[in-house]
Amino acid sequence: MLFAIIYTAKDVSEDKEKRSLKMFGSWQRPAGYEEKAQYAMADGSGGIAIVEISSSAVLAEAMAPWGPYFDFKVVPIVEIADAVPMLQRVYAWRDSVS
Repeated sequence: MLFAIIYTAKDVSEDKEKRSLKMFGSWQRPAGYEEKAQYAMADGSGGIAIVEISSSAVLAEAMAPWGPYFDFKVVPIVEIADAVPMLQRVYAWRDSVS
């Protein structure tokens, strides 16, 4: 399942920034966690990752090391090629209900 993970730095300090960057350099992603893309916010406030995850346990394992450093918002996402026809079906059904 695809997710957007938006992460925002919390309690920012120079020491915490250095520590989280050092940790990230040696972090091993858990099995079942495939990163499709990851971007840093240009203002240094955090970032966004697009990931494919096999289970909620894998998601929990992937986020656990970063709890002291980031707040997370995790949103399931759908590829646009799949979303458009699905939404058209949903809207057609909704319009059919009187």
